[in-house]
Amino acid sequence: METSLFHAALQGLLNLFHLKVFLAMLVGVSIGTFTAVAPQGLGMPLVYAILLPVVIKWEPITGIALLIGASSVSAICAAYLPILFGIPGGSGSQATVLDGYPMGKQGEGRRALGASFMAGGMGCLIGTLTLILAIPATKPLIYLMGSPELFVVMLWGLSMVAVLAGRRPIKGLITAAFGLLLATVGQQAQSGILRFVFDQPYLLDGIPISIMALALFGIPSALDLALTKLGVEQQPVPLRGSLFDGVRDCLREWWLTVRCSFVGVWVGIVPGLGSQVVDWLAYGHAAQTCKGGENFGKGDVRGVIAPESANDAKDGGDLITTLLLGFPQGVSTALFIVALLSWGFLPGPEMVKKNADIVYSVVWIQGISGIIGTLIGFVLAGQLAKLAEVRYTLMVPIIFIFVLMGAFSVNRDPVDLLVVVAFGILGYFMRRFGYPRPAMILGLVLGDLMEKYLYRSVASYGFSWLGRPAVIVLLILAATSFVFTLRGRLESKARSPLGGAMARAEDES
Repeated sequence: METSLFHAALQGLLNLFHLKVFLAMLVGVSIGTFTAVAPQGLGMPLVYAILLPVVIKWEPITGIALLIGASSVSAICAAYLPILFGIPGGSGSQATVLDGYPMGKQGEGRRALGASFMAGGMGCLIGTLTLILAIPATKPLIYLMGSPELFVVMLWGLSMVAVLAGRRPIKGLITAAFGLLLATVGQQAQSGILRFVFDQPYLLDGIPISIMALALFGIPSALDLALTKLGVEQQPVPLRGSLFDGVRDCLREWWLTVRCSFVGVWVGIVPGLGSQVVDWLAYGHAAQTCKGGENFGKGDVRGVIAPESANDAKDGGDLITTLLLGFPQGVSTALFIVALLSWGFLPGPEMVKKNADIVYSVVWIQGISGIIGTLIGFVLAGQLAKLAEVRYTLMVPIIFIFVLMGAFSVNRDPVDLLVVVAFGILGYFMRRFGYPRPAMILGLVLGDLMEKYLYRSVASYGFSWLGRPAVIVLLILAATSFVFTLRGRLESKARSPLGGAMARAEDES
């Protein structure tokens, strides 16, 4: 590691020794733990949407500690719902149901939870370590990437997200295009031209992304939670067995944990894949490579270890593309980029060059929060299990209150409340009719960044930037992957082992 990066890593660690930063990280871990265990309908996109209007007014390190602290543990404790209720705890815990729930019904619920905690903690550390190694390893490549290459990478990633989000690629492309269209509202940054303002001062700065996130994920989540009444009509399986039996299982299957963790890192890095496939890829790998694969689906603990380790390691891969390239892999990382932009940081090569200590602070927070979250899972396993039975009648009004308070706190403008309600209704119908909201949010977030990089590319090189070797290679890769992925999605019947639950989880990813 170069000396400059070593000092940046040291400074990034020292940033965490401030009391308010450490407390913010603990609060974030608590929020993430509750979000993972509480009934389905919550999720990191909703949590980030609620927290974003608040944290952008804080000091950067404190806000980063809260956001990363919440997201780093959301996957570690996501196994409660699959094991206790037999329903997905999130878009990355769908495959856990196949073996976790049978284990719970067989009286091995604690063993399954112990295996998931240990595998998740190890996966988080492997993902964080990969992120640490990626910074110096990719630094020469980062310096070679200019505005043209970054524009093509973002275009590639957005196209893949649009195709893979939801169950119908065409609907994903439509919502991504609509998000890009919304990103053009307001005053163009470089030229100052007003676009789609309609003489409304509210639209001069564009549509606030934090308001959009609250609308598209807050109100639909609350309505869906109220309609499904999840956590009330279903009874959990008894929580029996020993957590340490699961720990021993995970340590015995350490090589499986490592392999699946790197599957998760790879999924996090590749544009567009995301959490809707990470657990299935890891589960399929384990079922095909482990002896006695025919036992998978009948209560095999390896069917819990594989998806949980991959799901937690994926966050490290997500942060590699988010911090080093400036491209988000999902709604949560997209909103994290919005927060960084609000604090004056531009994710990508520029941030690595100018704010390497902030990058390493994210790394340290990610790793430390993962360790704390794992310990919380072991110490408070029984108490956390009770959170999964929280009544929807309590959760729904709390979500609505936080959504409306968050919307009003952005600019203290009553118009924001009208916008959040209007787009909240739109988000509900988008969810109901299968139009993926994540593609729309990513289009809205990436619209400004893509326009900025395109403007710089044309201003610096004219249209000759299209002839740059790296741009040509990236365009070929993007076109090839897009065509083959679109063809595969159109030919498949999109059948899922978990039916409607799987479809809802795909939309949330």
